[in-house]
Formats: sequence, C-alpha cells, structure tokens
Amino acid sequence: VTVMRARATSLARTAHRQTVHRVISIRRATAHARASHAMAMRFIDVGANMMDDMFRGMYRGKRAHDDDTGAVLARARAVGVEKIIVTCGTLEEARSGVEMVRESRMINASIGPELYATVGVHPTRAYAFRDDPEGADAHVAKLLRVAEDGARDGAIVAIGECGLDYDRLEFCDAETQREAFARHFELARAVGLPMFLHMRGGGEYVVIDDFVDILSVNAEGLTMCVVHSFDGSLSDAERVLAVAPGRVFIGVNGCSLRSEANIDVIRAIPLDAMVLETDAPWCGIKRTHAGYVHLDLPPEHFPLAVKKEKHVPGETLVRDRNEPAHALAVAQIIAGIKGIDVNIVADVTYRNAQRVFFAQQMIE
Repeated sequence: VTVMRARATSLARTAHRQTVHRVISIRRATAHARASHAMAMRFIDVGANMMDDMFRGMYRGKRAHDDDTGAVLARARAVGVEKIIVTCGTLEEARSGVEMVRESRMINASIGPELYATVGVHPTRAYAFRDDPEGADAHVAKLLRVAEDGARDGAIVAIGECGLDYDRLEFCDAETQREAFARHFELARAVGLPMFLHMRGGGEYVVIDDFVDILSVNAEGLTMCVVHSFDGSLSDAERVLAVAPGRVFIGVNGCSLRSEANIDVIRAIPLDAMVLETDAPWCGIKRTHAGYVHLDLPPEHFPLAVKKEKHVPGETLVRDRNEPAHALAVAQIIAGIKGIDVNIVADVTYRNAQRVFFAQQMIE
C-alpha cells in the first residue's frame, strides 16, 4: 500500500510538473505569437509632436532625463510604425520640422520610422498672421515657401495643423481663428497637399457649425484632409465626412477613446474613414479610460512606465508620456470596440493614411 501511495504521489507530481510546463509553454508561445503579430502589422502615425521638449527630457523647463528620441523612434519601429508625420503648429516649428525630417534621413534611416512634417499655424496661435510685422499676406507667403521647399523632397506632406479651437479662446479669439483657418486652404491648393485639421469645442461655443461651413466653402480643389484627434459626437463626424465623401478622414488617438460616449462614436464610424495617430506626447491612454479594457500590449516592446525622473532611456517608459509606439494601442482598442481582428484595423488604416498623405509613393 505504501509503495502504491508513493507511486501515486510520484505520478501526481509528474502530472503537475507536466501541466505547469504546458502552461508555461503556452504562455511563451502566446507571447511569441503576440510579438510576431505586432511585428507583422504596419502603422502610420499621422500626427505626433516629436519636437516637443518631453522627448528631449525637458518638462516645463527642467531636465528630468536624457534625450531619448532615438529610443522612442526605435520602439515605434519595433511594433510596426513605418512612418510618423511630425505635427507643426507655427512657422518656426515648420522650419524646424523640415530640418528634423532631413536630419533623420541620415541618422535614423536604418533603425527608425520615416519622418515627415506639416506646415501650418495651430488655431490657438492664429494671432501669428496679425502679428507678423510684414502683415498677414506675408505670413502666408512665408508658410508657402516652407511648404514648397519641403514638398520638393517629400519632407512636407500636409498643410496644418490648422482649424478651430473654441475650447481655448483665451489664446486666440474665434474670428481670428476663422480667418486663419481659411488662409490655409490657399496653401493647400497652391502646393496640392492634403490638410491636417484641428476641431475642438463643444461647450458654450460649439465649433462644428463654423468648422463645417469653412470646410464646405473651401472643399473644391482640396485633395484630402484628416480631422485629427477627433472627440466629437457621431453627428459631428457624419457632418464632417459628408462635406467631401472619400476625401475627409477621422484621426483617432487616445483622446478619441476616453469615454463610453467616445467608444460608441468610434464603433459607428466606418473603418474606411479612419486613420491612426497618437498626438504624442499627449493624448495617452489611461487606465481610467473606457477603451483601456481592450489593451494587450506586448511587454517586450512596452516596458515598465516610471516617473520621468527615474526614466532610463531604452529600458523604461515615461509614465503618462504618450509615444508613437502606442499606435498599436489605438489599433487594439478600435479592434476591440468593433469586434474585429487588430490586423484588419492596422491594414485598413495604414492604406487610408497612404492614400491621404503618400499617394505618390503608392503610384511609384
């Protein structure tokens, strides 16, 4: 009896070990498959603020860590981000953006995503036209020179970020914003580039009517455009898309996925009308956001997030700092919301972004 009990115990232990090994093997296989899954996908982050000081390690004028731009770009490439469009919101930023893109072609060509940039004036900075010593027309001409120069070698791929922001009228009044928004269509037509648009304001001053009016009046001759960081209602989305069907797209990032109301809107918008963006270092996805439940990020590419002062470039993430690599997170949430495979989301939105911003590359 003792021998039989010992044998039974031994068999039970063996079976337990085998079960544990099977579980570990399954987990490892799942992790490997998940990593391969991410690697196989391709993304274009159509809007990231890569010139923000946070990527230089500076926060409100104080250094918290070393410049980690290289590590940020390498991480993005590791999860499948092939292209990043660097958002510019002033004339000076646009000039710097062109320089950054051209430098990246020499420095990061083999390890990072391809960088491109925009030319435009953010609505909260629209006083730049009025305040230019040479006048508003001269400011438009300066923007045009940057756009033409950048378009020649493909460094500039869009006009923007421009539009209306009625949530922050303390920075610039509505009338000035509307005038500046309209001037950007002159630039877009002159260089034949798509537009990267900003629309914010659903409180006391509702933005949708003015935005749609200006877009509609100027739709003729417009190639394509993206209404970025969309967080409006389904009605807002439908009105914007109806201005120029097939030529207007909705940019989705973490700010588009915060509430249950946001989730319902994204569920209803056709995937064919979407492109992905991060708006990094802003618009990150937090645990409190409604879309967070759909996240399943591979830990090998998304290490521990720590306070900025404890950040080790290449080894950790900065807590609450968004990155282009999180384009994968946006895709996962959209897939979860719509009940489809994340590969489909990645493929469709990639092709949409190619069509909007890189149509010439598709032809070539």
